[in-house]
Amino acid sequence: MKYPENIPSVETLTDVTAEEIPTSINGRTEPLLFKGVAAHWPMVAAAKAGELSDYLASFDQGRPLMVFRAGAESEGRIFYNERMDGFNFERTAGQLVPTMRALESGGVGEECCYVGSTPVDHHLPGLREANDIPVGEEKPLVSLWFGNRTRVAAHFDLPGNLACVVAGRRRFTLFAPDQVSNLYPGPLDFNPAGQAISMVDFYAPDFARFPRYREALQAALVADMEPGDVLYVPSMWWHQVEALDDLNVLVNYWWRSTPTWSGLPQDALMHALLSIGGLPEAQRKAWGELFQHFVVNKDQACEHIPEGRHGVLGDLNRDASARLKKLLIEKLQRTL
Repeated sequence: MKYPENIPSVETLTDVTAEEIPTSINGRTEPLLFKGVAAHWPMVAAAKAGELSDYLASFDQGRPLMVFRAGAESEGRIFYNERMDGFNFERTAGQLVPTMRALESGGVGEECCYVGSTPVDHHLPGLREANDIPVGEEKPLVSLWFGNRTRVAAHFDLPGNLACVVAGRRRFTLFAPDQVSNLYPGPLDFNPAGQAISMVDFYAPDFARFPRYREALQAALVADMEPGDVLYVPSMWWHQVEALDDLNVLVNYWWRSTPTWSGLPQDALMHALLSIGGLPEAQRKAWGELFQHFVVNKDQACEHIPEGRHGVLGDLNRDASARLKKLLIEKLQRTL
């Protein structure tokens, strides 16, 4: 598979310490690659020596995890099956260290093997004492991802993301949030791993079916990463992730910029589909204008209203959020 030419690289910084990362990404809305920031991690050194599974075994609790397995015909692409009534992989139960040892020894053969979003503190308590990056005052979810030569289609995540390569080479292809319609996302509620993914095959795009994908490629950025590199992926940026070697290991940090009691934006999207998605087109567009005014441009919507009368347009605290949730629940129950 040949990577498209002329895709510009993500802005890259060298000679940055892990402690300087929070300042470097504070308020930043575009990706940023930090070269070699995690190169000093013991687990990176163990991976280079071919001893990563042995190093992780001293932390491993033997807890089960989910392993995605697909045949060689998938060419590593984690995707739907041809009928799109299922997927091109099977989910099987496994354990962390035995699965990684099989990858290190080539024991999985030509099949695609992929383990995603495995909580580090749950499976490998104590690992982060010597293998960690501070992300300021945030309390991140830290996860381990590993497998062989796999490819995850472009998708977005709500949290901010620091992706740290431990073993093998990784390639992130990134698209700004405004490229969503050019990426042709699939279903919101039926997808390989919980997030809508681009339906376009990056290496064999069908431009007759997906003509706007050419615009997405023109706006794309690429980050080619080696062990020790760290990539900042801002919230809501679409990213395709490729593992380019027979063993690839990555640790990532996710954190939200808002408290958990504020709710999840994707729930609001589902509610909007329920209450607005069935309206005539003209009414949907009218509601789109209201969302743009009251939600997207929230600060502007409040500037002519006396401060004590902002109501739900004001900054919500935990108590106000609870009252609003209660009101929403009552309104939803009346429509059942």
